Amino acid sequence: MPSRRFMGSAIATKNPKKKLQAPFGKTRRQRRRGGIAGIIFIANFAGIVILVLGSLLFNELRSGLTKARMDALRAQGSTIASVLAEAAIPADAVPVLDEGRARAILRRLSREPGARLRLFSRDLRPIADSTILDDIVNVRELPPLGPAAPDIGEVAGKAVSNVRVFIQGASDDPKKALIREVSTALQGNVVQSERFDEEGRRVVSVTVPIQRIRAVVGVLTLESGDVSEIVEAERRALYPFIFSAVLVTAISASMLAWSIAVPLRRLAAAADNVRSGRAQELDADALRKRPDEIGDLADALAAMTATLQDRIDANESFAADVAHEIKNPLAAIRNAAELLPRATTPSSKAKLESIILNDARRVDRLVTDIANASRLDAELARASQQKFFMADMIDDMAQAYGSIGHAREVEIVVRHPDETDRLAVSGREEAISRILTNLLDNALSFSPTDGKVVLLGAREGKVIRITVEDEGPGIPEESLQSIFNRFYTHRPTSAGEEGQAAFGKHSGLGLAIARQIAESHGGAIWAENREDRSGARFVLELPAV
Repeated sequence: MPSRRFMGSAIATKNPKKKLQAPFGKTRRQRRRGGIAGIIFIANFAGIVILVLGSLLFNELRSGLTKARMDALRAQGSTIASVLAEAAIPADAVPVLDEGRARAILRRLSREPGARLRLFSRDLRPIADSTILDDIVNVRELPPLGPAAPDIGEVAGKAVSNVRVFIQGASDDPKKALIREVSTALQGNVVQSERFDEEGRRVVSVTVPIQRIRAVVGVLTLESGDVSEIVEAERRALYPFIFSAVLVTAISASMLAWSIAVPLRRLAAAADNVRSGRAQELDADALRKRPDEIGDLADALAAMTATLQDRIDANESFAADVAHEIKNPLAAIRNAAELLPRATTPSSKAKLESIILNDARRVDRLVTDIANASRLDAELARASQQKFFMADMIDDMAQAYGSIGHAREVEIVVRHPDETDRLAVSGREEAISRILTNLLDNALSFSPTDGKVVLLGAREGKVIRITVEDEGPGIPEESLQSIFNRFYTHRPTSAGEEGQAAFGKHSGLGLAIARQIAESHGGAIWAENREDRSGARFVLELPAV
């Protein structure tokens, strides 16, 4: 039985029925919940949430304190206004406020600490002022001479107060604001407000009308200047929230640094060790166990490093195989060339010339296939994938190889179980055609005279399956997993057999290139013997469109 020589790749043929494993990180990403992105959002929003809650509580506390103060002033003002209405308005036909009596009553009733009472007539004329009645003198500390460092707390507090009062609409002239309150109270309404007084202090104010039955004879205004104490109390209430927000921010920053910066630094150091040659593999097993993006990154870098190392090893092995494969025919050429001058008979000279010619052709084929294999990765990366029909490619291949088969007395048969299905796939048409070219070359090389090479194309679910069968000697069972190895050669065992014609015509790279192209398209290729042991069968599977 004639032997055959096949062409192949450095990676053993996989079981075509075995499912491919999921890519690195896919399972990890499916079980991850939030990951580093979630940590970042939670850490940053925690401080904001605390500040928002503190501000809401702060505003509620401030409103409560201010309202309580206004309620106290309103109760006191209503009481004083009632007393003035009873004691300072004579029982005349027309109610009129007795200003002298009103001042005397106001002097006796003005006992609220920190409060200022002022009395106005109907024509907005001031009648009495508790600061004058009680001989109160406002004492303020003079600023120091020369430039002084500003009090940041005081400046910030004043700025906040100004902004808040401006928003509330009380930022205009204090006198105008007071007159506006008095004018409103003269209409019989009680007015409560928060504004600035003439000295620039913020005060809460309650203005109460003084009236007999329905007639308004005057207006009483009570002002409290202890709002700064209220605000300070509010600020003190907000300090725990500020401290908590700062503490949470510091903790979150530390957590982010520990969970992100430190692992990334370790990952960079491990990658630098690989770059500098101190290590061949990425030492990041602990990081790869993390269920977050850093774990995915470590997984990807480890896979990339392993792939690069495999390619380096493959290139070194490829170089050694190339040197070995080229060295043999070159040695034969050199020996034949050295013996050629010593040939004494025409037959021996012709035999030596034949050896030189055949081995030179073999070297040429080797160099061509090695160059094609070296360019394959770059070609596959640059070429764009397009939709095309495998049924048309099979028909074209059968027609192109028909004359070659006829010359070798081998029939090429094409079979389509479903003529209406043109077997659409997506990929690089030129690269896929190279697979069929290599398979047909092999089939024709090992087919006997009057044999058949069958090309079968069919759809099986979501897969397009292309089968190339021949009636040659078949493939030894122990070689089914080896024929795709690079430079694999199963040499003829005796001269004159059918397989002898194929020896020296192949580089041993054809099936390696075919498998590389198939896998780059998400497909697979494998070899098997026909059921009746009358030949070999090569099967190519590609994803259907």
